Amino acid sequence: MTTVDGSATAYGILPGAMTPARFTAAVLTHDPGRLLVTAATLGPAEDPYLDDHGDEAALVFPTACALEALAQAWCAITGHDGPPVIEAVEFGEPLVVPRNRAVEVRLVAVAGPEPTTARVTLRSTRPGYRVDHVRARLRHRGTGAAPDGEPDARLPAGGGLVASAPRDEPPLLPTHPAREVYDGLVRRGPRLRRLLSYHEITAAGCVAELAGAEAAWWFQAAPPEPLVLGDPGLRDAYLHALQPWAPDAALLPLGVDRIWVAGTGPYEQVTLHAVRRDRNRDVHRFDLEVRSRGRVVERWTGLRLRLVPGDRPPGPWPAHVLGPYLRRRLTQLVGFDGTVVLEPGLHRDRRRQHTALAVSRLLGPGAAVRYRPDGRPEVGGGWWVSAAHGSASTLAVAARTPVGCDIEPVVWRDRAEWHGLLGGHLALADLVAAETGEPLSTSATRVWSALESLHKVGVTAVTPLTLGRHTPDRWVLLSAGGWQAATCVAGLRGGPEELAVAVVSRAG
Repeated sequence: MTTVDGSATAYGILPGAMTPARFTAAVLTHDPGRLLVTAATLGPAEDPYLDDHGDEAALVFPTACALEALAQAWCAITGHDGPPVIEAVEFGEPLVVPRNRAVEVRLVAVAGPEPTTARVTLRSTRPGYRVDHVRARLRHRGTGAAPDGEPDARLPAGGGLVASAPRDEPPLLPTHPAREVYDGLVRRGPRLRRLLSYHEITAAGCVAELAGAEAAWWFQAAPPEPLVLGDPGLRDAYLHALQPWAPDAALLPLGVDRIWVAGTGPYEQVTLHAVRRDRNRDVHRFDLEVRSRGRVVERWTGLRLRLVPGDRPPGPWPAHVLGPYLRRRLTQLVGFDGTVVLEPGLHRDRRRQHTALAVSRLLGPGAAVRYRPDGRPEVGGGWWVSAAHGSASTLAVAARTPVGCDIEPVVWRDRAEWHGLLGGHLALADLVAAETGEPLSTSATRVWSALESLHKVGVTAVTPLTLGRHTPDRWVLLSAGGWQAATCVAGLRGGPEELAVAVVSRAG
């Protein structure tokens, strides 16, 4: 075993047959076939991509680059080339790099019982201080075909939580990632801005188009140093493309069961399918599948993300982002077991066509909307649906039990006008305003939306409506007999300053 003193001037190097990479060039300890410890210094000068991932105070080492570091250590200790299968990934504390000084990181690779396996840990060190940021088990991936027995990670129609057979991609959503994601939800610099467009954003995940890149100078070396896993910028986009699914929270990666990579590319463009499989409180588990020209090029199984709630009120967000947020919060607050979509682009003379489009996004293109004599929509198949139109958008909900919804722009009216609209329910609006501190017109619009939603499930306006509780992110829960009305006030990008939404379902 060769041990080299850890000072900056006494690092060793790998044997000549092994090509050093960014994170394995300086060797501290090398026991061939058993143990490898390498060191590297991270800082804006050596790692210009850090400026694309972080904020003005500090920089964050991207998760995609951490995975690349693990793969480089695996190649160095096993002598194999090409991307390994990465399993049992655990993410610890994010690796923060101050702008005013560099940080030393170490890779500790311990060979496994098989000659192609190793356990690798990425840690940062300071005198008397050590943090393990990422650890995983890596092994040779065998043949180049995608692994058998993996579920198809394509997003099912209707936003369900089960896989579906491959199908044509839905039309692109009218989104502008540069404005709606990078300027509003997640900070990324030019090197990491890979989102091109979305096909779908639902409570079950998303389908997105991402841009690849040719070989780039990720590190301060010329020519570009080799990358075992390929383009880190594309892999970083797999994670931040999920941000519109939870626009009110930060997504903190906790781990991944398995990552399979077909090759290093480069790929001009790929399609990402991200499907949420289940959740355990605030931890959500996703499967990711990435395709280039119809071929699977990468697959993540069991990506676990913790939602860390923010402290800002909801919005203003685009309609396709607000819809998944409504569904997720309805599930958390009242146990709503249905689906929600907010479809923009409403024209007054095409309301039924927009209802059909919104319902097709909920239940799939085969869902045919019919109308009862009283104008209420029906689809059959054991589904109850409700739709409402306002602010140039269509709100639609679907559930296995009766459900109603409404959407109204918050408009200022004087007290006399609100009394004419709400009658005796104005007292409830006064109570909501007193409890939440919001203006009367905002609270009154909530109550009005709740009454409209209750009417759609057959509850009359004379039924007493009572206040339940309210939340910091501007949700107010009301009840009427055996029904619960969840109301939210949020900002809609390109719409009114405030929008009131109500969804009524059976009380649990």
